[in-house]
Amino acid sequence: MKIILIALFSFLSFLNFMKAQEVRENNKKQSMGGGGFTIGYGNADVSAFKSFVPETMGKFKNDFLVIGGTGHAIINKFVIGGSGFAIATDPIKTDSISASLGGGIGTFDIGYLFFNKDKIKIYSVLGIGGGGLGLQIAKNKNISASKVASDPGQEININHGGFVADVSVHMNIIPAPAYDEKKESYGGFMFGLKIGYTYSLPSNDWTFSGGDITGGPNFGLSMLYAKLIIGGFGSQKTN
Repeated sequence: MKIILIALFSFLSFLNFMKAQEVRENNKKQSMGGGGFTIGYGNADVSAFKSFVPETMGKFKNDFLVIGGTGHAIINKFVIGGSGFAIATDPIKTDSISASLGGGIGTFDIGYLFFNKDKIKIYSVLGIGGGGLGLQIAKNKNISASKVASDPGQEININHGGFVADVSVHMNIIPAPAYDEKKESYGGFMFGLKIGYTYSLPSNDWTFSGGDITGGPNFGLSMLYAKLIIGGFGSQKTN
């Protein structure tokens, strides 16, 4: 079902792109652009990572901090740009071991602007790219130099990643745009909201710093998120 929704969104974005090429306002092209820092909340099922830690440790939280950036250019109604963000959640610990999850995602974005006012822009975006999530397991106490030499490998980093699709809706608000009538342009501080869903196909392709991990569980990142955007935006009409 999720793959069907992604394919449908891709098709609609393509149709919107074709429509955008035909749109002209007053025989002039409206070029806009904006971007900024993003921070927010994500929720993803990461229970598969519990397979790599002792049973005595607690469960990983499904709540994530998502932090990064986004930027898009808009020509008439066609949107193009990119987004990237890091994801992290609270570690789980025992008296001797600490296990923490973290990762990142980057996408190339295309989309369609369907609401366009000077102070508010709303557009849908399909992002295609890559990313992944990793697990770091390390000792959680002091050790001697001799212990390091006699028992190397005190830490392991386990990774899972690959192709990622991301669908989202952006609402950008420019509360006090500064206008230049001669240049037919305006711009200023922007804040907004980005709500989306990130998905990658499940697989058991696990790696660590020494090679591949066999027999691991199937896992695919499936995360809903909401982010605050803080940055700037500008618009200008050209021939």
